[in-house]
Amino acid sequence: MNLSFTEEQNLLRDSVSKFCGSDYDFETRMKSVNSDLGHNKDHWRLFAELGWLAIPFPEEMGGLDGGDVDLSLMFEEFGKSIVVEPYLANVVLAGGILKRSDLDSKSELIEALISGETQMSLANYEPNKGFNLDNVDCEINADGTVSGVKTTVLNAQNAENFLVFGKHNGGHAFALIQNDAEGLEVVGYKTYDGFVSGDLKLNNCKSIAVFSTGNALEILDETVKEAIICICSEAIGAMEKCYKLTIEYTQQREQFGQSLSKFQALQHRMVDMFMETEFSKSFLLKVLATDDEAERTKLIYGLKNQVARAGKLVGEEAVQMHGGMGVTEEMSIGHYLKRLMVIAHLFGNADYYLDKYIDC
Repeated sequence: MNLSFTEEQNLLRDSVSKFCGSDYDFETRMKSVNSDLGHNKDHWRLFAELGWLAIPFPEEMGGLDGGDVDLSLMFEEFGKSIVVEPYLANVVLAGGILKRSDLDSKSELIEALISGETQMSLANYEPNKGFNLDNVDCEINADGTVSGVKTTVLNAQNAENFLVFGKHNGGHAFALIQNDAEGLEVVGYKTYDGFVSGDLKLNNCKSIAVFSTGNALEILDETVKEAIICICSEAIGAMEKCYKLTIEYTQQREQFGQSLSKFQALQHRMVDMFMETEFSKSFLLKVLATDDEAERTKLIYGLKNQVARAGKLVGEEAVQMHGGMGVTEEMSIGHYLKRLMVIAHLFGNADYYLDKYIDC
């Protein structure tokens, strides 16, 4: 077990932190959220130029051979500024499927992702099907056509290609489908936290390729576990920002001739926010430092449960202690709560992962 970061990892964290601190203030973020794309294409281009899009991919595919620790450091910094650029959808989810797959053209597609030239989305969840990854009705037929409905497809309206997970020949597989394929309808929308998402309706939609027919479910499971580490790291960054903003606000705001930070009841609540954040961070470090695969899987389930519950508490307390201003669009604190609430349910809620943790 090694809890120390390498020099390269510290440099990466400093680089992302510098970008978020100098180029990604709240007003800049809101301009991206309210744009047609839902993110800033210049920022996405910068991510590619800095090599951030290449981090989790193997060197033979043009990547930097980074791992969960590198991604975790990035996402923790992203969380402090609620970065909306679609790194999770493109690099972690779609890229995670591709790098583990047997798709013949995966190297070319990953190269295009790394350069920022293309965007892709994973489509696996379906309406009213819960969070179990194998609970799908979508059919990938022998002739390569796909029929079914997919929901909460992250960054759907910007994706040029979709990786659709479905049933195939008694098992599961992925289908690569272009966004202009006949029989495909994309319904885009923005989620509660301002991020871009969408639903797919597939009616005998012709795919470019069907791949990973022997181990698609295992690939999906590994990718989602990596994504959980990323969003939990993001949530921890957001929680840290929440309690620091709350401390700052209560030090400035006065009632009865003294700052709110002098009231002991509020001090206790802010300590609870700090403790939940630090415990979540310790849990994350335990996951990152664990090598045994079975133990690591169990810890990831426990981490998701902890972060979902802690994020709700920290975000709600932060908004409450900001008073009425905390729920306005003009103040950032309410947007942190929205993102934390979405993360709490992304890939499965707290109760779902508590059950999985117990069953391990």
